[in-house]
Amino acid sequence: MKFKLFAFAVILFTAATLIIIPGLRGQEQRIPAKSERKVFDENRFPLTDFSAPDPIDPAERSKRQSRGQKYDKSDWAVNPNAVSDNTVRVDSVDLNLPAFPVGQSKAIVIGRITDARAYLSNDKTGIYSVFTVMLDDLIVSPDTSLAPGSSIAAEREGGRVRFPSGRVHLYRTSEMNMPVLGGRYVLFLTTGSDEAVFRIVTGYELRDGTVSPLDHLPNIRVYENVSEQDFLAALRKKISNP
Repeated sequence: MKFKLFAFAVILFTAATLIIIPGLRGQEQRIPAKSERKVFDENRFPLTDFSAPDPIDPAERSKRQSRGQKYDKSDWAVNPNAVSDNTVRVDSVDLNLPAFPVGQSKAIVIGRITDARAYLSNDKTGIYSVFTVMLDDLIVSPDTSLAPGSSIAAEREGGRVRFPSGRVHLYRTSEMNMPVLGGRYVLFLTTGSDEAVFRIVTGYELRDGTVSPLDHLPNIRVYENVSEQDFLAALRKKISNP
């Protein structure tokens, strides 16, 4: 009798194992490998206060208003009463952007980010970030007044807002990142209605002799971890033979 009970228990245990293990395996297959997960650091996005005052200097105030007007009536609809802590725009991502968007760029520069600030639009519905870039080299330049050692300002829509409650809300475009302060980059830049203001199309960070794409886009990521020398050679070849 004891043998029969033991044998029955073994059969039950085996059946339970066959039922449970496939379930666990199926669950594991749905979890992406660690190497495939996208690391995202919101601290790269410049921060501004919702209640920040306008500049006192009239010239600076006029310049800020001119820049901020482009981002008025934003569909981000910055709001202190927003329930979530982040808003991600997905409808303005160009997944087919070339690795070297030469045709979309008015300037291609190599430079270091020396300052990064976020600002609200004039009507406080939109947010944009402005980066000061100290130029090391000009690969393509529309302006002969630009030279190594000089600085330019480059914008990208998005950033973080600290509301009066103390809560911080992140606004970003899917797959698009922000340059990090102190980083050295190759930046592809375009201009809008205000030809004096550059906007970032995309870019690549140059660090420790290798390349790291700024944005998480299919064609851009082809150059992940490529040597800086090979990357710049390929870029210059593309420019000379578009």
